[in-house]
Amino acid sequence: MFAILSAALFGVSPVFCKMLIGDMSPALLAGLLYLGSGLGLQLVLFFQRKNSLHELAHLSPRHRFKLIGAVISGGIIAPLCLAFGIKYGTASEVSLLLNLETVATTLIAWLIFKEYIGPYVCTGKVLILIGAGLVVLKAEGGMSFSTSWLLVICACIFWGIDNNLTRDVEELSSTVLASVKGFAAGLFSIFLALVFTTGSATPSQIYGALAVGALSFGLSLVLFVEALRKIGAARTATFFAVGPFFGTLLSVALLGERPPAAYWIATVLMLAGIALLYLEVHRHRHAHEEMAHTHTHIHDEHHDHEHPEGEGALSHDHHHVHRPMNHSHVHWPDIHHQHPH
Repeated sequence: MFAILSAALFGVSPVFCKMLIGDMSPALLAGLLYLGSGLGLQLVLFFQRKNSLHELAHLSPRHRFKLIGAVISGGIIAPLCLAFGIKYGTASEVSLLLNLETVATTLIAWLIFKEYIGPYVCTGKVLILIGAGLVVLKAEGGMSFSTSWLLVICACIFWGIDNNLTRDVEELSSTVLASVKGFAAGLFSIFLALVFTTGSATPSQIYGALAVGALSFGLSLVLFVEALRKIGAARTATFFAVGPFFGTLLSVALLGERPPAAYWIATVLMLAGIALLYLEVHRHRHAHEEMAHTHTHIHDEHHDHEHPEGEGALSHDHHHVHRPMNHSHVHWPDIHHQHPH
């Protein structure tokens, strides 16, 4: 549910961005979206009385390196590519092509991070790729490449890198992580826009971009990170692929776009690829080695450590040790199940 809610919030963003961009520089739009994300989440952290600087100060060097990589790939490069893709393409085209992010995330998770990818996931990705191919090779008096497809595909690749790096930074709460990415990426992109690009933006465009960023990038990213930590990168990305369909339907309703028949065929193929994941049940005997880390958790079969009386009943966050264990149960490649197959 976290992945699907995240997808819905992000999936409608190309439509609202298309309505907002006008003569605005795409780099400025990308920066405002992420700055809105950072500002909105800092407001949430203020009411939660959480100190993001305190969490960052206690981040291990390994996780700090991954956070920097996630900010650069998913917070700076990918949004810039997407913003230029929105500038030169239609909202419905961009919305459907964003499904390639799930393919990029899965391939990177499998090839580099050695995450288990089963037959249901693989078949689903093939269907999504075929659907994306129909969008890229659209009919315009013949088969031709879309003007914005390359930019959107680049954005998907860099977000795939970002997703896999973000999954492992479990020492930061999802809200703090998303807020840090929003501020860093937003300020950097706005600086680039002001120095190297031209274009104008009205106050209503700026406020609108900040609002879209707070919901479609900020809240969406918090939900996405929570899903990453529970079911792994490949499966989260597959469920996330439902998002562009919200965008396609909204582009028809608000912008009056009329996608060609190939788009609707692509939609059916991509939805079929997502539906396959619901059939997957992954269960086998596996071993847990001893490990110690910090993340938000509740007490379950993997978290049976002791607390002082009156503590630990609800979701909480502290440094804890996992004892070696060997058992069998239905599981997903979360932060506790990254064993080989």
